Amino acid sequence: MLRAMRLSAWGWACVCLLAPFAACSGDEASSAGGSESSSGSGANSGSGANGQGGDAGGFGFGGSGQGGAGGGDSCAGEVTAAELAPLDMYIMLDASGSMTDKTGTMGQGVVKWDAITSALSSFFSSAGSQGMGVGLQYFPLTIPGVPETCTNDSQCGVGAPCLLKICDQSGNPCSNGQDCPGEQCINLGQCANNQTTFCLPIGAFCPGMQGECVQVTNSICLNSESCDAAQYATPDVPIATLPGVQTALETSFNAMTPEGGTPTAAALQGALDYAQGWASSNPDRKTIVVLATDGEPTVCDPLDASGISAIAAAAAAADPTVLTFVVGIIQNNDATATTLLDQVAQAGGSQQAIIVDPQNQNVSQEFLQALQAIQGSALACEYLIPQPAGGEQINYDQVNVEHTPPGASAPDTIFYVGDEASCDPMTGGWYYDVDPDVAEPTKILICPATCDAFGVGGEVEIRVGCATVVAPPS
Repeated sequence: MLRAMRLSAWGWACVCLLAPFAACSGDEASSAGGSESSSGSGANSGSGANGQGGDAGGFGFGGSGQGGAGGGDSCAGEVTAAELAPLDMYIMLDASGSMTDKTGTMGQGVVKWDAITSALSSFFSSAGSQGMGVGLQYFPLTIPGVPETCTNDSQCGVGAPCLLKICDQSGNPCSNGQDCPGEQCINLGQCANNQTTFCLPIGAFCPGMQGECVQVTNSICLNSESCDAAQYATPDVPIATLPGVQTALETSFNAMTPEGGTPTAAALQGALDYAQGWASSNPDRKTIVVLATDGEPTVCDPLDASGISAIAAAAAAADPTVLTFVVGIIQNNDATATTLLDQVAQAGGSQQAIIVDPQNQNVSQEFLQALQAIQGSALACEYLIPQPAGGEQINYDQVNVEHTPPGASAPDTIFYVGDEASCDPMTGGWYYDVDPDVAEPTKILICPATCDAFGVGGEVEIRVGCATVVAPPS
């Protein structure tokens, strides 16, 4: 109904089909592009019957007053302050061995893991996060059946070898001299007072108060990282609403000991698989994935930027759409890692990665700010569809989005464009998350150009009961 009505509707100024939500005047002007006293004006001027319209990027379409359209005096409808769709965030957190490195200049600060988890606690407890959904998983996960620790290669199975010896020149792991052509396979050491730090030579003393370098007898299986996306699609803490889920989240990361490599591709694929399943079951909420990592991928194909970006791009283009946001805990001068993470973020619909330099003095605060920036960006410009008072069935042909910029006396009505592909890069517009002719929509989505205009502030409202104002044919 919507499509047929609108294509032939350029002669109306207000069509009201949903009494009592609309009150129409029978002598309104009949042409959207008529005389100076008519209700309609062009897409850029937004002038109205009772005064000169606003000039907010051409969003106004006509009506009475500044940039107003599809409302004003001719059709009052029922106006509701726009309510942002609730946000759900699935965090895929790097728990590789390098997350035990220290932060700050010359490594004088706290370890990265402590800084990041402290920021997560602050984010979860903040007033702005209450009501948001959060889930959590880590990478790497271990291949099922591979032990957390080992004393010989046979215990590791497919995760062999057990890290007990290394080649004295290259540092490659080895089991015997045959693994080190031209080198010696020597025993590996670990600091007596900090067994997470490996060292050489045995008998020397580790820096600081870490004690003597002693031979490793209980180590880790080197090839234990899982490349199975299905493992990462099973959360350690399923998405649930804050503040109720905060204790489970904190208990989870407090029990985690970072170790192993960085299987970014498998972890991201699993995270997006879980998030898309969640989004399908919760269409009235906005679901995103946050990938937080401190470096480039080291295991599990694909390892390159294009391969990992393709994973993020597929989720961004899918139905339901799940965007990927990326936080890199990497040095600002690490151009290779920054470029890779930027490409993944751009492919995933979030434009670029947020970089937190671990050499800075307050990594925890910067990571917290990164999460808050993601939260604000993800929440922007997705709104719930208000239901008419009295429980009447909503008519999706009679919904309008209005924005009143700061200082303006009347709202601009935003053009309905039908779908994301029809968003104008200059004038913007809005559309439903689902075509009303196909299924029941749950959200109103705002085109990027209009979302940018909303960023200047002001008030966004949804008007129900007046014929939807559509973009004129190009």
